[in-house]
Amino acid sequence: SANLSDSKAAIPLLKKVADVLPNQFTTVILDKGYDYEPIYRQILNQGMNPVIPYVKRRESELLGFDEHFRPTCVREHSYCYDSFDKKYQSLKFTRPKECGTCPLRDDSLCQKVFKIKCKTDIRKYTYPARGSDLWKQLYKERSAVERVNAYLKEYFQLDNVRHRSGKKAKLHFQMVMFSYNACKLAADRVNAQLQNQQSAA
Repeated sequence: SANLSDSKAAIPLLKKVADVLPNQFTTVILDKGYDYEPIYRQILNQGMNPVIPYVKRRESELLGFDEHFRPTCVREHSYCYDSFDKKYQSLKFTRPKECGTCPLRDDSLCQKVFKIKCKTDIRKYTYPARGSDLWKQLYKERSAVERVNAYLKEYFQLDNVRHRSGKKAKLHFQMVMFSYNACKLAADRVNAQLQNQQSAA
C-alpha cells in the first residue's frame, strides 16, 4: 500500500528473493532509509553483504574512530582499510601513511594493525568496509539504477499505472521494461557503429 514504508517491506522482499532466486546475489545495496539492524541481520543470514549508508540516531561521537568507524591514531589520522577475513568475519585496518614520519610511531599507544569483528556492531562494521573504494563503487551502482527508475516513471508512464488487477499491472510493467531495453539495445548498437565508422575514418 502507499502508506507502507520501504523499511517494513525490505525483510519480506529479501525473504522472497531468497525463495525465488536462491544464491543469485552477493550484495544488497539500499539507501539510508533501510539502516535498521533487523535488515542487516536478514541480509547477513542470507549470506549477502549490506551496502547501506549509516544514519546517526542521537548518538554521541565515538572517540578514537572517524566518520566511517575506522580507528584513528593518537594524532587522529584514520587507519587504512586493508582486508576482510571471511573465516573470522573481521575487518583489518593498517597504520595510516602519516605514521611513517610521525615521532610517535614507536609509542605503545600507536598500534600497527586493528582487527574488528563485524559482529561488534553489524550496522557500523560491514564488508565492504565503510569509506572504502569498493563500498563507494558499489553504492554508485544504486544511484545508476535510481536514474533508470526515474526515467521509466517520467517518460514511460510507469508512475501512472491505473490497472485494477495485479496481472494487468504486471503486464504493463513488463511491456515498459521490454520497450526500454529494446530502445537501449538499439541506441547502444547505433553508438557502436558510429564509433567504428569514426575510428575507421
